[in-house]
Amino acid sequence: MRDFRNAKAMAQTLRAALAAKGIKITVGQSLELTAEMFGLADWNTLVAAINAERAIPREKISPLPAMQSDSFPPLSAELAATVHRAIGFAGQRNHEYATLEHLLLALLEDPDASAFIRACANPNGLTERLVDYLDYGLTKLVMESRAEAKPTAAFQRVVQRAEVQQKWMGGSKVTGAAVLKAIFYETQSPAARFLDEQGITYQELFGSVGRGGR
Repeated sequence: MRDFRNAKAMAQTLRAALAAKGIKITVGQSLELTAEMFGLADWNTLVAAINAERAIPREKISPLPAMQSDSFPPLSAELAATVHRAIGFAGQRNHEYATLEHLLLALLEDPDASAFIRACANPNGLTERLVDYLDYGLTKLVMESRAEAKPTAAFQRVVQRAEVQQKWMGGSKVTGAAVLKAIFYETQSPAARFLDEQGITYQELFGSVGRGGR
């Protein structure tokens, strides 16, 4: 989802679907229900969160410490360990960059994110798919030096998006569950595709992740 117009389209689709079943709701009610599906308090909060998410830089790659701002909730201790584990996975393979796929593999060991994944599917299949991709599909990222891998723009964007969403939800910390939820916004990424291949969908997760990510 890129802006509030997409959310409005979802609300219109929801209203039409309910009307087809003989359930009539107002436009305002459909907007509020759409916000609730995203785990947010109301429609205005959803619009504000989307606008804030659009303001996140989409191309810049910078070191890990720049990923977090004092104006957003801090990463939980578990998520901080997960982020460093993802960078470690890249380092083990001598990759120049840590990608969303490194991050997703690390989330499989994150206590908050893994609980949601296990509720939908056996994580072994996803683990095997990710390891195969990282070992054989990212050969262009291999470098000769042993410098620490840098998070890609998409990696940073996902963490920052989770921070933004947690701020608007009033969460005290950003957890692995919130980051897992944010990966689904990267619809063109292999990480999102691998989740879908395993039957792990945003539709199945967003309600409980929205609450569990607080």
